[in-house]
Amino acid sequence: MRKRILFVSLALVLVMTLLMPGAALAKSDKFKPAEPVITSFTGAGIIYVTNMTDPTIKKDIWRYQGEIAEGFLQDSDWDLLAGTAFWSEHDSIVKVRDDGSASGIMKGSFTLTRPDGSGVLEGTFEGRISGNLYTGDISDTGTWNSTGGTGVFGDVKAWGKWSADLSFGPIPGTDIYTLIGPVTWEGNYSSINKPTIRHKPGKFENPWKKPVKPWRVIKPGRP
Repeated sequence: MRKRILFVSLALVLVMTLLMPGAALAKSDKFKPAEPVITSFTGAGIIYVTNMTDPTIKKDIWRYQGEIAEGFLQDSDWDLLAGTAFWSEHDSIVKVRDDGSASGIMKGSFTLTRPDGSGVLEGTFEGRISGNLYTGDISDTGTWNSTGGTGVFGDVKAWGKWSADLSFGPIPGTDIYTLIGPVTWEGNYSSINKPTIRHKPGKFENPWKKPVKPWRVIKPGRP
C-alpha cells in the first residue's frame, strides 16, 4: 500500500513538472510585446528646388547652405506614403570645374506629410551630387533614415535609399522655372500597428503659398 501511494505521488510530481514549463511559457507569451513587422517598399514622385542661396566660393569649391527642395511622392506601395508632400533642407559642398561639371556631397533633413494631415514622417538624408551646374543637369543619389513621426507615423521606423534627376524646367501648373525632376524613394519600414490608408489619386494642385527663389546659373569670374 505504501509503495502504491509512493508511486502515485511520484507520478503526480512528474506530471506537474512537465506541465509547469508549458504554463509558464504560455503566460510569458501572453504578456510578450508585439514584434514590429519589417516591410520593403518603393515610391516615386517629383521634386523641385524652391530656394537656393548663393554659394560661398573658394577656388573650385562651392558651399551651399539652406537649399530647399519640395515636391510630392505621387505613387508608393507603402500606402501611408502615397500622395505625401515632400519638404527638405540641406547643405552641400561641391567641386566645380571650368566647364561647370561638378561633384560633391550633401546632408540634410526631410519631412513627408500626409495630404489629409493624419501624420508626418521626419528624418535625415545624405547623398552624392554629380552633373553640371551651368546647364542645370544634376543627378543625386543617397540614403535616408527616419528620426520620428506623428499621427499614423508615430510608431514607424523607416530607412532606405533615394535618387533624383534634375534639369531646368517649369513647376507643373506654374510659370516658375527651377531645377525639377523625378525622384525615387524606397527602402524598408517597421511598425507594430499598420493602418491601411488608400490614396485616391487626383489632379495636381498648386502648392505654392510663398514666393520661390528660382535656381540660376552662377559663373563667378567668367565672361
